[in-house]
Parts: sequence; C-alpha cells; structure tokens
Amino acid sequence: MALKNSIKSIVRLPINITIDKEDLESDEEVPVSKTKIIKPKRYGKKQSVVLASQIETGMKDIGVYIDVNPHKEKKLSVETVASNSNNATCSSSSLINTDTLMEKSVLTPGFEKLDNVPKYSASKRQLKMERRKEADKTKGGKWFNLPATEMTEEKLRDLEIIQMRSILNPKQFYKKNDLKVVPKYFQVGTVVDSHADFYHDRVPKKDRKKNLVDELMANADFQRYNKRKYAEIIQTKPGTRIASKTKKRKIGFLIKI
Repeated sequence: MALKNSIKSIVRLPINITIDKEDLESDEEVPVSKTKIIKPKRYGKKQSVVLASQIETGMKDIGVYIDVNPHKEKKLSVETVASNSNNATCSSSSLINTDTLMEKSVLTPGFEKLDNVPKYSASKRQLKMERRKEADKTKGGKWFNLPATEMTEEKLRDLEIIQMRSILNPKQFYKKNDLKVVPKYFQVGTVVDSHADFYHDRVPKKDRKKNLVDELMANADFQRYNKRKYAEIIQTKPGTRIASKTKKRKIGFLIKI
C-alpha cells in the first residue's frame, strides 16, 4: 500500500531534448521531428453554406431559369428567329380579340342612336321570369328533373295508346290515369336486355318495331281482338241495323229492275 501511494505522488514532467547542428557530423543527418502539432478543438456548430442557386425566388412551375452567362452571345439560326416571330404574332392576335373583349361592354355599335341607356344588370322581375322559365323545363327535383321533351306525332300516338292500355288488354288490371290530357313531362327510354336471357326469352331484333303502334299492328292476337270488338260495337248500335236493312232493300230493288 505504501508503494502505491508513493507512485501516485510522483508527478511526471515532459522532457525537452535540444540537439545542436554543431554536435552532428553533417547537415544531412538532422533527424526529422516526428512530433505532431495538435490544434485546439473548437466545440461549436459548423456554419451551413448555402449556394446562390438554392435561393427561393418565389417563382415555381413557370419554366423560368437563371442564365449564368448573360454576357455570352447566343447564335440563333434564321429558322428559330422566324418561328419565334410567328409565335409572337399568333399570341398577340389571340390576346387582342376585339369580339371577345367587347361582349360584356356597354358601349356597343349604334350606342349613340339609342334613346335611353340600357340597364347593365337585370331587375328582380326579370330574374324571377328567368327562374320560372328554367323551372318549367323540368318536373322538379322530386321527379328527378324529368324534362319536357318535344312532342311529335309518333310520341303523341304512343302516349295515347298508353292511356288506353286498359281497353287494349282487358284481362290485365291497370290503375286509372292521373291526367285526361297527354302529359307534358315525359321521357322515352329503351329497355336493355340482360345477357343471361336466351333468345326465346326476349324479342329478336328483326321482329322489333320503332314504336308501340307498329308493334300492335304487327301483333296477330291484337288484330283478332280488335276486329271482334269492333264488330260487337257496331252490332250494339241501333242505327246500324236500320241502315243495313235499307241498304239491302235498295240492292234488291236495283237487282229486280
């Protein structure tokens, strides 16, 4: 224990050795010092260096770039100069279009001949009239904006047949019609057949017709039923019997003569 305490108490000092050139035989034998120069460390953050090309210019996705050599002359060919001039003229003509610019202007040709200056903004009454016109074009949101389609002769006949569906097929029960007049708001669509159905489950394309009238006229069962009902109606009328008897008398009188 005593030895350990004595060793700890000894302080070791650095030894500096100096050698003169005179003590050596020649200058070439000067030993090279192997000691390293230790620089003191600086504890601190390194300064971040930002280049000029990384500065935010505030222009993004514009296609602008920075020219590093602005004084350097660029050689342009004759074709590039001509194309640039054509593009400039096209862009100038598209920008300066008087028709598009004068659409919303108050000063129109013949403005000085008017007695009164026209109103630039529409009045409340005009706005209400426009809303009514727009509302009359459809049935409303509750009817999924059912449009008022243009009426033609074919569509009129189809609608009349749909209204008389209970007479055409008396075996099938149908509800009473809501309107006695042909409806204003309607829409015509086509029923798309399922791909799972076979040919005998649907009407083939060659047998299909353009409208309901053509389909009914081509149906043999409907033609038979229509003729039978027509004959029954004629027989029930009282005037038809008298007219038929008089016709027979006239025909018999002519034959005798």
